[in-house]
Amino acid sequence: MLWPVTVAGTFLGGLAGGAPGCILGAVLGHALDRHLELHSWSDLPQRLSRATGRQHSFEQVLFTSLGRLAKAEGQVQPAHLQLAREIMAQFRLSEADRLQAMKAFNRGKDPHIKVSRMIDRLCEAEPARAADLMDCCWRMALVTGALGAASARLLDDWGQRAGLSRPEQQRMHQRHRARSDAGTGRRVPVTSQQLLDEAANVLGVDLGAKPEAIKRAYRRLLSKHHPDKLTGASQQELARAGERMHAIQQAYERLKQHRGFR
Repeated sequence: MLWPVTVAGTFLGGLAGGAPGCILGAVLGHALDRHLELHSWSDLPQRLSRATGRQHSFEQVLFTSLGRLAKAEGQVQPAHLQLAREIMAQFRLSEADRLQAMKAFNRGKDPHIKVSRMIDRLCEAEPARAADLMDCCWRMALVTGALGAASARLLDDWGQRAGLSRPEQQRMHQRHRARSDAGTGRRVPVTSQQLLDEAANVLGVDLGAKPEAIKRAYRRLLSKHHPDKLTGASQQELARAGERMHAIQQAYERLKQHRGFR
């Protein structure tokens, strides 16, 4: 591990004050590294972007995007606002964070806000959050029923920026369309087939994949998303990781039962 500010502090301190300055620079630099969570030089651009306001948090990008989608077809409906509140609860936002999320939602309705640019930066800095972002966006786009043309264009553009494949986008569309229809009484509730398709999507495998491939995908996701790996994470991040782990385990059990393997 190469602490960037520690290295810089050691070098500059040595130039300014010899050995004592070198030691002092290293100590101060290391403290700043830990405060900013800088573990390598590659972390530096992201932290500087956040410090200068050019990098937004996941929640800021999420609720700005949701606001843009809510306004995309012309008028924000009560269902849009209710879903925004549900997503705030899903991510267990504090009261202060809820206020910030609502401000971001309202900013998203402004057509001059460059939402696509925000998504680009988020997906570059936190690519693992891209699927969560787009899943919530699909929920918002379909909360009132049919997918509008303007919303479809936004989702297509954002999905490409987030690196989601067409099949992934289509699965999100089908899943949230089915839930929306069930909620409004237009169709029967989600079927067993839809639940299986959703489980396969969570694990990132085809429904007809071999048991060995399903097991590998399950173990890989468990290793990637286990809360024990989130050293120094906030309570919100740990909660989200726990929810993700539950979804992965539930999806695996569903596919295991469907395919009949142990």
